[in-house]
Amino acid sequence: MIPPKLDRKLGMLSYLTSSPRIKGKLREKLSDFIVDEVLRGYRASRVFLGLTPFQFPPGAYLYVVVAKFSAVDTNNISHVISRRLGGRVRFAGLKDARAVVFQFFSVEGHYKAKVIETNGIRAIPIGRGREPISRGSNDGNYFTIVVRGVDNAPLLEKFPNFFSYQRFGVRRPFNHEIGKLLLLRDLEGAKSMIQMQGYDVSDAKSLREMASILGVNRLRFYINAYQSYLFNILLSKRLEDGISPKKGDFILKGGEISLYPNEGHLLLPLIGAFTREKPGWLMDKVNEVLREEGVEKDMFIFKELPEISALGGFRRAIEEVSSLKVVRGEDRIVLSFYLRSGTYATSYLRELIKPTDPVRQGFI
Repeated sequence: MIPPKLDRKLGMLSYLTSSPRIKGKLREKLSDFIVDEVLRGYRASRVFLGLTPFQFPPGAYLYVVVAKFSAVDTNNISHVISRRLGGRVRFAGLKDARAVVFQFFSVEGHYKAKVIETNGIRAIPIGRGREPISRGSNDGNYFTIVVRGVDNAPLLEKFPNFFSYQRFGVRRPFNHEIGKLLLLRDLEGAKSMIQMQGYDVSDAKSLREMASILGVNRLRFYINAYQSYLFNILLSKRLEDGISPKKGDFILKGGEISLYPNEGHLLLPLIGAFTREKPGWLMDKVNEVLREEGVEKDMFIFKELPEISALGGFRRAIEEVSSLKVVRGEDRIVLSFYLRSGTYATSYLRELIKPTDPVRQGFI
């Protein structure tokens, strides 16, 4: 089965299963997609509703739980909280703008706690803690998703752990292309594409000047998006060749990384400057992908702006849903499930629905 053009553009070239396509559609209403964050064992919706007390040893960080009932993204919520309460605001991960979201934030400093209510956002202070919330510090997320236009679907519990559509941009999904241009040191090409996203970087004569306009985090995000694209390509190739263990595979078990023939979860690399492989399938495919892309690992080191350098890492190739429930109704199904932090619900739904047109079917 050939994935749609958009999937191929983002490196998602394969599927894990052979189940047929279904004509389901997501997000006809904002409430069709609900995200409920879990942080250190606390479920945001239950804390928001006062059903679960939120308790940590008190410290310098004010914790806030937010319910979002409008189409604003996580960064905008962060700015609202910062304007109203002051101080640096942090959160564990970006959530879908086109969704109802329950999520935790932290604010640095001893600010007067007050409820914020504006533009479909309600933020409630819930206590103080000794540490800020940081990227990836949440346990995971519960999802409740309505798929319309279908009355049945296969029950899938495993799926390819692709970086999904949102990783690459919503209106114009080419963040990874900007990342590659930065990697190639094509500043003018990168500036041209960044301008298309609405950022004026025309006066930037160097990466350092571009960072002063956009911020280091956004430039790093572009580089990370390209790493995500390379991961998707590697995962696609592995799906085509089979996910059974092979020589040179990295394996995760009990929090420890080892090599095949040990048993565990298959890992694939987020390619960076320090990525190293053992002889076998992975080494061959990493070299093949880099050769096809015309890039080299040492390009991920930016001596002129070390803050955006990418050293590499690992990510599970195959993920699993837990607490999966399906309620079937007339011309719709409702799915509820839990995913670990860093895993995309739309990657699971892609494997389930296998959309022919991800945009029209509400994936982005």
